[in-house]
Amino acid sequence: MRAALLSALRPVRRGSSTLSKLVELAVTHTATFAFPLVFAVVCGRTLGLHDYGVVAFYTAMAAFLGMLVEFGFDWYGVREVAPQRDAPARCHRVLVHITAAKLLLCGLTLAATVAALVWHRGLHEWPLMLAWSAYMLGFAVDPSWYLRAHERTRLMLGVATSVRLSGIALLLVLVPLLATPASALWTYACVSLASSAISWALLRREGLGGRAAVEPSYIAELLRGAWAIVLGNLNGSLLTNGGVALLGLWAEPSTVAAANLALRVRMAAEGALLPLNQLGYVRLSARAQESLQATVQLGRKVLIANLALAIGLSIVCMLAAPAVTRLVFKQDVPLAVGLILLLSLSLPLHSVAGLFGLQSLVALGRERRYALIQIGASLVFCAALLAIASPQAYGWAVVAAEATVLLLSGLTLARMQARDVAARTGSAA
Repeated sequence: MRAALLSALRPVRRGSSTLSKLVELAVTHTATFAFPLVFAVVCGRTLGLHDYGVVAFYTAMAAFLGMLVEFGFDWYGVREVAPQRDAPARCHRVLVHITAAKLLLCGLTLAATVAALVWHRGLHEWPLMLAWSAYMLGFAVDPSWYLRAHERTRLMLGVATSVRLSGIALLLVLVPLLATPASALWTYACVSLASSAISWALLRREGLGGRAAVEPSYIAELLRGAWAIVLGNLNGSLLTNGGVALLGLWAEPSTVAAANLALRVRMAAEGALLPLNQLGYVRLSARAQESLQATVQLGRKVLIANLALAIGLSIVCMLAAPAVTRLVFKQDVPLAVGLILLLSLSLPLHSVAGLFGLQSLVALGRERRYALIQIGASLVFCAALLAIASPQAYGWAVVAAEATVLLLSGLTLARMQARDVAARTGSAA
């Protein structure tokens, strides 16, 4: 009788655990994305349109090149760690070597980019370059992906809320007091460095971050395994932060500022979707070890939840567009409003494209197909950006590229499912 009761209660407990983890991840990402949004508001109001455009260039470049430093290891690492969480030594080995590989990539990226920035923009911006480099270092050693793979969402919540709230307090004091782009970027860097340092301290305290000898051959193996993911992610980032960074090379700072604000608004909305996407990816990675059929069944549930949440967030962002623009720039900026509307409208499209592409294809071991799809989307983005003669070309180019990802990823998954059904039918016969 007792065994039957425990068996009946197990699904309820599992559902309750999943819900609590989703809530914890939701609060974590609300805190994470609240900081960039507050950062945009404070910097836009304090620094003005021109200087905020300079800051936007550096932050967008950090986000874009961060994809190169991350190298797809966050997704690759989750896929490797999630199925073997009961083998601590193996997990520690993955953690140590992914961190070492990211530090190596960070050093190479910093050397090449700082040299290019000095040549292109001049040495007078060295305080901005130094702050940007500090941010990149903190980003490179961030172990939050490892906590996510272990589903330690409560630890992630504690780190994100404490660090971001402290960062917002520092931002509200430092930036209005100094009113310089360097003060804004150094605040950005402090949040990155503090988040990584505290996360590592908690890993060691919880016994999750043990030591492992660094093996150059294993680092090379990780680089070979994740190259397709980073190729896809870099092309995907070209649609967002990379596109803003490209605008910073030839467009007016006011255009860069408008595009960056629109992107920040949509990224804030994406923060509400990330808990579902990240926990969904952990579970999809585990289901992928069982069968394609089990992965598809779970994916359908995630898809329904994604669409419902994304549509609601899209409507909220569109309604708030004029108020957000006036709040940040202290005036009506029609270009910023139009871009916010476009990127908000594309939120459901972006959400489903991410589920079909990055999450599902990588979980199923189809990284190369994902990379090819993202390359195609990047080509569509660049072509649309050049072909559309409008100040809002950036927004329309993003919509066209994400529609491409959705279509090609959906067709790939449909073909995989059809082959799986045919194989199972043939086996049964």
